[in-house]
Amino acid sequence: MKVVLIFPPLVLKHRYAHSVGDAGGNLPPLGLLYLAAVLEKAGHEVHIIDSPVENLDLEQVIERINSLQPNFMGVSSITSLAEKTKSLCQGVRKQFPNIKIFVGGPHPTALPEDVLKETGADVVIREEAENVILDMIENFEKYAQQKIVDAGKVKNLDDLPFPARHLIDLNRYTALPNNYKRTPNSIHVVTSRGCPYPCTFCFDAKSGFRQRSIPHVMDELRHLKKKYGAVEIAFWDDTFTVNRKWVIEFCETMIREKMNMIWGCYSRLNLVDAELLRKMKEAGCWTMFFGIESGDQELLDNIKKLMTVKQLKEKVRLVQSFGIEIRGSFMVGMPGETPEKARKTIDFAIDLDPDYAQFSITTPYPGTELYKEVSKWGTLSEEYSEFHGWSPVFVPKGYKSAEELKAINREAFEKFYFRPKFILKKLFKIRSWTDIRRYWKGFRFVLGMTN
Repeated sequence: MKVVLIFPPLVLKHRYAHSVGDAGGNLPPLGLLYLAAVLEKAGHEVHIIDSPVENLDLEQVIERINSLQPNFMGVSSITSLAEKTKSLCQGVRKQFPNIKIFVGGPHPTALPEDVLKETGADVVIREEAENVILDMIENFEKYAQQKIVDAGKVKNLDDLPFPARHLIDLNRYTALPNNYKRTPNSIHVVTSRGCPYPCTFCFDAKSGFRQRSIPHVMDELRHLKKKYGAVEIAFWDDTFTVNRKWVIEFCETMIREKMNMIWGCYSRLNLVDAELLRKMKEAGCWTMFFGIESGDQELLDNIKKLMTVKQLKEKVRLVQSFGIEIRGSFMVGMPGETPEKARKTIDFAIDLDPDYAQFSITTPYPGTELYKEVSKWGTLSEEYSEFHGWSPVFVPKGYKSAEELKAINREAFEKFYFRPKFILKKLFKIRSWTDIRRYWKGFRFVLGMTN
């Protein structure tokens, strides 16, 4: 069978709610690539249409589908692209009624009935589609009668083939300027799925944590090095350091095999210690992304962060002492927040002085605990196209308006990035033309976010 897997149209201005030019990044669609690998292994012909990277609008995507004439179309949908997904499915259904349509991703997982009704898809898949995709292709009528399928979670991640990266042009995928060091062309790897922590704003909170074996991960890294010349990896796990023993053994393997790759990861500050950081640094880790969120204890408690402001600061200083760059994520517009509390977070970010700070606007995505209890904390827009973390769709009771919240977000970027200390620190770290290009791109991104 011929299957086309699609990520719907999106432009960077809509992704970031600001005009950032080419300073924004595009990530490889790992979910679709895993699905494609499962299908290819079973002998199916698969095509990927990553609309944002290919700069395709809805009409161009439909033209591509017409040229491919697939038997099946699968669409990966996130909340901000719910309307685009609807338009795509309805357009294909009208022009190509024989194509069988299935939809999956975070938004359909959270609101399957709504997605089924709006898109007119034959099947909506909840959770991890690798579990059911082959049986669905072979027995589609059975699934079409069921309409909403609970795929569950893949129990053994080693059973999955490596993502079908050969179906896309990796050179077209560039990281945000603070996310790479040697090359902007991103190669992303996932060593685990799920997160055991209960943060109320996170879609994957308290989801079942599963880890690939170290030999399986190492096989993929060797493959990436041999086929693509990979020198830099972004580990895209929700929380890379959940299993401390696994991470130490993985780092020792990287060192022993002299992989000579640098890498970064996402983590939590309560899950790092001196021994672990020393081993990670030796194995090539140069940057870590931490969700710090706020400098106000009440706000941290409201989102079930399970850390104190004091602990956050102590662990940031520990990571900094090992020379590992920190990308700190902070949120404004949190449950229970006021402009005064937001400025407390901005001051906290400046005091911590991470290498980069991300200030996103709290967004209660469908499927999260925060979404379910949002009326307790403030008002929520129903304009799904704005659910991307950069628009004030949620306005806490402590704010007068959405405009006041947007102004606070701009203030955060301005106060953090336009400090002489920050600018001088970056200038003194320049060692190559790559650094110059990276910092210039980052500067343009910040300018876009403050306009």
